Amino acid sequence: MLGSKRVLLIIGGGIAAYKSLELIRLLKKSGAFVTPVLTASGAEFVTPLSVSALAGEKVYSSLFDLTDEAEMGHIQLSRVADLVVVAPATADLMAKMAGGRAEDLASTLLLATDTPVMVAPAMNVRMWEHKATQRNL
Repeated sequence: MLGSKRVLLIIGGGIAAYKSLELIRLLKKSGAFVTPVLTASGAEFVTPLSVSALAGEKVYSSLFDLTDEAEMGHIQLSRVADLVVVAPATADLMAKMAGGRAEDLASTLLLATDTPVMVAPAMNVRMWEHKATQRNL
């Protein structure tokens, strides 16, 4: 089903970020190519080394990395994917998506992509039920 599909996986900064490691493993097992993007807060929960080791790919994290921009600019990175997955999608990431904010690599990629985006929200139940979060869905 996912054979040779390219998945851009954006890993947000929540306690559920550790589950992204298992998601990478399952996507790879299904034949997908996984390009990981690790937010600054996501890196507080999982390391770039563990993400890269499982994905078998470089981990992207900075919008202003000159090497990354020279090799594959952030716009191109958003366009080569067949699917963008945001997991975990924190309240902050969802607010950025809803507001059209592009202030870091993850939010810029989400604003620039024209491919389907799958969002897996993960947060405390009170954060989930908050009016602001519900508006951002």
